Amino acid sequence: MPEDCPPIAAQEIIAERVVFRLAQTHPATLDDFRSQRAINPSAKFSVSECHASGLSVHADRHDSEQTKKLPKFKHCIVCSVQLEAGAGRIQQTFKPSHHTWWPFAGFDILAHCGSEAK
Repeated sequence: MPEDCPPIAAQEIIAERVVFRLAQTHPATLDDFRSQRAINPSAKFSVSECHASGLSVHADRHDSEQTKKLPKFKHCIVCSVQLEAGAGRIQQTFKPSHHTWWPFAGFDILAHCGSEAK
């Protein structure tokens, strides 16, 4: 993670909530939970390094379903992740439902992930 990341504005997750993320595989694997920075280490992004190092998720499943309509994501599935205390920090970014999530290293993402077949 870059220095000062996650940003101070990101809130620590202390209450249960569900977020949604697009995954390439069913069931989802840890590769489906790599940041854009991890996927593209030399890319230049229009967002901060901190945000490029986080995971994009939606608070509303509908928004993930809408994203699936884009050609780049048409083969993806929607994965739900049950967040709870200890899951990391999260910040609303860009559109109202879009959030950037910085999971804590000890949080077992796959144990909290549910997905449906394509």
